[in-house]
Amino acid sequence: MSTRAPSPGPPPIATGTSGHQPQLLGDWLSNAPVTRALLFLNVLVFAIEVARTHNVMDLPPSEALALGASYGLATVGESRWETLITACFLHAGIVHLGFNMLALWQAGPLLERSVGSARMAPMYLVAGAFGNLLSVGYGWLRPSGSFSVGASGAISGVIAAAMVVGWRVSGWRSPLTQAMARWLGFVVLFGILSNGRIDNAAHIGGAVAGAIIATTWRGQRQSPTATAAILAACAGVLVACVAVVAYHDRTDRFATMLLAERSQSVERALRDGRCRDAYTALVAVDRLRDPIGPETSLRDRVDRLCGRSDR
Repeated sequence: MSTRAPSPGPPPIATGTSGHQPQLLGDWLSNAPVTRALLFLNVLVFAIEVARTHNVMDLPPSEALALGASYGLATVGESRWETLITACFLHAGIVHLGFNMLALWQAGPLLERSVGSARMAPMYLVAGAFGNLLSVGYGWLRPSGSFSVGASGAISGVIAAAMVVGWRVSGWRSPLTQAMARWLGFVVLFGILSNGRIDNAAHIGGAVAGAIIATTWRGQRQSPTATAAILAACAGVLVACVAVVAYHDRTDRFATMLLAERSQSVERALRDGRCRDAYTALVAVDRLRDPIGPETSLRDRVDRLCGRSDR
């Protein structure tokens, strides 16, 4: 007989895994209303993308920014923090959407039925936003001026949260824990092997956020009233972020331009002798460049051709 004290088990959490488990493919999304809503919203937004671009394989930068893509220079330089959320519902093409929706369809109901919709919804938004935030931070290490779209950061958070729930309920050797760990490892490895074509920083950030949030879940699920309030709050945050994106689109003609396009606007205005427009575009350039340093050569050209002007 061993005299060693038993090792402590994982922190307790109440789940719904002992209840109804769907047996048929068509029943897979039962008792997972948040997952159903997320699938619908992502497909709906993609339909809007296609209606605007007439292209199912690519999302041009101007359209991506108009719809709320996460553009790191603007996120920091222009405080476009709302795009950390809106970018989670955009996709670069039908293949991108298909892979992400398949992963969400498989992992989302597992987690939502286990911990409840009131935990699933805010975790998804926070994981997606944190993934995009880490992507923005990583962008400073290798400035590329690119933008980021996709639900994969948020979905990585779902997978990581399901892995933590599996551990807390049944330990590291449980089938759910092992399956989610392998899946998460594949997502990260695939991002590494993509040679920069996939935003792996968003995957890692979303997974870290999802795992941390899942470790904080305690006790029973929220009541129906509390669940309704939490879901309404999440919907309100999303609607507010979309409204801010729309506001910028209507009030700032540079909102849908990358740094290079804003610089080209300055050059065109100088060629046409439109000094006022050149200075306006230069201010838009400087807003993006302020976190990384001013564009002195472009400003010197404007000052030389149009005369010096205070910003």
